[in-house]
Amino acid sequence: MDLMILATELNGIGKLIYNGLYKWVLSWGNDYQLIGAFGITVILFTLFLKLITLPFDVWQKVLSRKNALKMEQMKPELDKINKQCGQNRELLMVKQRELYKKYKYNAFSACLPSLITIVIFFVVFSGFNSAVRHYNSTVFDNLYEIYHEAYDEAAELKKDEITDEDALEAYATGEAEKAVVEAYKPERFLLTKNIFMPDSWKSPIPDISTYSGTGIGKLGIPNADREDYNMVMSPIIKKYNVNENGKKVWNGYLILPIISLALSVLSTKLIKAPETPQMAGQTEEQLKAQQAQAKMMSYFMPLMMGVLTLFYSTAFALYMVVSSLFTTLFNLGFNIVSKRIDTKRKDMILSTTIKK
Repeated sequence: MDLMILATELNGIGKLIYNGLYKWVLSWGNDYQLIGAFGITVILFTLFLKLITLPFDVWQKVLSRKNALKMEQMKPELDKINKQCGQNRELLMVKQRELYKKYKYNAFSACLPSLITIVIFFVVFSGFNSAVRHYNSTVFDNLYEIYHEAYDEAAELKKDEITDEDALEAYATGEAEKAVVEAYKPERFLLTKNIFMPDSWKSPIPDISTYSGTGIGKLGIPNADREDYNMVMSPIIKKYNVNENGKKVWNGYLILPIISLALSVLSTKLIKAPETPQMAGQTEEQLKAQQAQAKMMSYFMPLMMGVLTLFYSTAFALYMVVSSLFTTLFNLGFNIVSKRIDTKRKDMILSTTIKK
C-alpha cells in the first residue's frame, strides 16, 4: 500500500469523527462561521464519549471512596501494628496482610478503571490525529485538482489571444492561484483561524515541512511532493500566514491549551486522593516517599495533556477542554454527594454512640 494512502487513512475513531459525525454536521447545511462544523463535531463527540464512559468514572470514584473509608477504619490498627512490630519486617508484613484481609482492602482495586481511562485517552488522541491528517490531505488533493483545472481552462481560453508562452503561463498560473484561494474555506473555531492546526504561534496553513514532517506538531503525511505542494498552497499561505505588514500570523492565542491545563489541574485538586496504604513490610520513610511520588504523578497527567494541546490541533485542544469541564463538574457533584453521605454516616454513628 502507498505510504501516503496508509498515513492518511482514517483509523476507527477517525472514521467515527470524520466520516460519521463531521459529515452528519455538514449535512445540516448551516454556515457555522463562529465555531465551524468540525468544532460542533468535536463538542458532540466529546459529550457522547463522556456519557458512554461515565460508568467507568463512577466505578473508579466509588472504589476509591470505599478504599478511603477502609483506610480510615484501619489507620488506628495499622499504627498499633507498626509500634508492636518495630524493626521486625517479617512480622510486620504478616500482620499487615492479615489486617488487609480482615477489612477486604485491595489497594489496586481502583487501578483498572484508571487504566481504562488512560487507554481511551490515547485511542482518542490517535483518532484526532488521524482525522486531522486525513482532512489536510483531502484539502490539498482537492485544491491540486482545482489548480490544474483552472490552469488548463485559462490556458485554453487565452491561447489564441496571448501568443507568448511565458506570458500565457503567467496568466494561467495567476488564474489557478485565484481559483485555489477562492476555493479554500478555513474551518475556524472562535479566535482560532484553523481548527486543524494548533491553537498557538503556529501558522494557520501548514507549510511543506509541517505537512510532510514527523514528530511533535507535524502532520506526518509522507511522500508529499514539495514542488506540487508549494505551487498549490503558496497563494493560500501568503493570504493566511502573513498580515498586511508582512508579519507572521498566529493561528491562535493559546486560549484552549491554557483553559485545558487549568481545568485539568482543578479537576485533579477536586479528586480527594485516598491515603496511600502502607504496603506489607513497608517502613514509614518508604511510605512518605511513595506518597510524595503519588502526589507528583497526580499533576503529571494534566501537565502532559497541556503540552499535547499546545502542539497538536485545536480540535484536540477543544476535546480536552470539553472533557476536562465535564470531569470537573462531575467531580464537584460527586464531592457534594459524598460529603452529604459522610455527614449522615457520622450523625448515625454519633447517635448510636449516645444511645449506648
